[in-house]
Amino acid sequence: MSKKIHIVSILLLLFSCTLKKTSQNTLKIEPLSTNNLLDSIDKTSLYFNTLKNRASATLFFNGEKNSVKVNFRIQKDSLIWANLSKSGIQLLTSLLSEDSIKFLKKVNKKEYFFGNYTDLESIVNSTLNYQMVEDFICGNPVLIKNKDTYFYSVNSGYHLLSSIKPKKIDKVLSGQRPNDDKIIYRYWFSPWNFKCTKVEINFIAQKRTIVSKYSNWKKFNSGLFPMNAEMVLYNPTDTISIALEYGPSLKFNTALSFPLKKSHHYTKINLVVDE
Repeated sequence: MSKKIHIVSILLLLFSCTLKKTSQNTLKIEPLSTNNLLDSIDKTSLYFNTLKNRASATLFFNGEKNSVKVNFRIQKDSLIWANLSKSGIQLLTSLLSEDSIKFLKKVNKKEYFFGNYTDLESIVNSTLNYQMVEDFICGNPVLIKNKDTYFYSVNSGYHLLSSIKPKKIDKVLSGQRPNDDKIIYRYWFSPWNFKCTKVEINFIAQKRTIVSKYSNWKKFNSGLFPMNAEMVLYNPTDTISIALEYGPSLKFNTALSFPLKKSHHYTKINLVVDE
């Protein structure tokens, strides 16, 4: 009996060691060069001409939290159409292009806004442009195309690309070390599918930070798409956030229309920013 127990103990010990070794190997990340990582990211990019999807959105702005339904239609690198509704009632329809923003407010008093991104930057107190919006909706690394030099490292089990050397980041953010760049970009990529899991953009002078996160990746014919996305803007005085949970009925490369018709019943919105 004791012999059998001894053999079982040895087998359990060997099995335990094997599990530990396998677990460690699973967590180990093979470092890559910056160019190799960028090539892998490009190969796993989401490719499409048009995209149609729906999402449940949770918005936090001016201390208020709201939940709405959003329908998106995207003509890649050109147009984003979004319709917001709640309990079956249309709230807002918007149309974004590379140089303009248009929206119709459809509840209570009917109002419209036709302007550009600069007009809205003072409202959200942050940089805002078309590419940033499209990147976020499509699960892309926000504004990564705007930078051409990155430093590679492994961070918390992920591949990390940063616009300055990783050893300098903490000192720059804490003010212990000056930095020529006014903005720090950081992108975390999964070692399993090379998709972006997190983006952090630090605006040094303004003490402002934008954080985007993507999760729950699902495979479609056009590539992997994150079924959950979140963007948070941290300002010294407030926080603005949007969280999206997409439905499963994404449609790629279909013919789309982008309707936005303003009637004489709409009055112009005058944006007023408190000094």
